[in-house]
Amino acid sequence: MTQHTHPTPAQPAAPDPLLLAPAGSITPGRALDLGCGAGGNALALAERGWHVTGVDISPRAISSTRTTACARGLDDRIELAVADSATWRPETTYDFALSSYALPPRGPARTATLATLATALAPGGILALGEWNEEACDWGSPGDLATLDELTEALTRHGLQIARAERTPVSVHQHPGHEQDPAQDHAVIVIARKPHDTLETTR
Repeated sequence: MTQHTHPTPAQPAAPDPLLLAPAGSITPGRALDLGCGAGGNALALAERGWHVTGVDISPRAISSTRTTACARGLDDRIELAVADSATWRPETTYDFALSSYALPPRGPARTATLATLATALAPGGILALGEWNEEACDWGSPGDLATLDELTEALTRHGLQIARAERTPVSVHQHPGHEQDPAQDHAVIVIARKPHDTLETTR
């Protein structure tokens, strides 16, 4: 029986504490979850007082997130869109943005998604990005996973400052059908910040 990446509405996705941690250092404002899936991170941010935009290509995932947001009384803090991360464009800027194991395969779509994440940040905004480590995982098709160098170079090229970049074991909670080691797999985590001087000339 085939497993699906996105949980059913009765099983909202669990939030990712590692990727949400950087948001704790910021006063809640506007947040972007690009590739939000069934909304675990978006819902957790909304519960902390953030106004969240969640974008995902899967109508089922967005429907699940909307259902859970309404059930928790968070629908006034979450704006949801069914869209491809490679072509979606923000209408505002965000204090915090994240992508949780949701990048498209390596190529133009990934390049465009990383550019959107970088340009969506307000000056001083923080990006948290997690992907499965191509150099350590023994699953996935060529180009599906990512390397730390690839991500840090792309974000630096878009003017972000890398605050943290690490290869780390994480619990397996996102990708489907991986049952060899249910405890953990290998990820790359990048935390980056948009400098204040990018768009601001005065304090």
